Amino acid sequence: MTAWQVRKPTIAAVNGHAIGVGLTLTLQCDMRIFAADAKYGIVQVRRGVMGDGFSHWTLPRLVGMASAAEVLLTGRTFDGNEAKEFGLCRHVLPNSEVLPAALEVARDIATNTAPLSVAYSKQLLWQTWQCSAGDVERLETEYHHRLMAGPDAREGVLAFLEKRPARWAGRVSQVH
Repeated sequence: MTAWQVRKPTIAAVNGHAIGVGLTLTLQCDMRIFAADAKYGIVQVRRGVMGDGFSHWTLPRLVGMASAAEVLLTGRTFDGNEAKEFGLCRHVLPNSEVLPAALEVARDIATNTAPLSVAYSKQLLWQTWQCSAGDVERLETEYHHRLMAGPDAREGVLAFLEKRPARWAGRVSQVH
């Protein structure tokens, strides 16, 4: 199973070197936080083979064709700041701050979002890479109707109005 098939958000906290499959596996995650001073690269072309772990599918979709070509065809390494310039991650931090930052994102999601809504949103994010605009519109509408028919839509509004934490009833296992 790939990380995009997991129904819950996946966050890669990369606080050290990630070379080859160490980097390509992070591309399957929903979010990535990298250490500034670590080395990153998909170096396999420098070893007589080629990138793996779906890197030829995920990387161009994450960073665009030009940056993906530079990473996959040169096999050179780069630091966290250049990874952010490529679009591989949103945040680059000192090594010791990477894991706490990823845990804070996870805590925020776990505390402030409806699990079922996040699961549907994640599913749709990954599905859209192979869909037309019309397909996305249809899926968004379908998922929105499923969510609006469930108890979490009402609970989210009530919790907001009553200034209290929401008590979510929807479960990720309901996503199909």
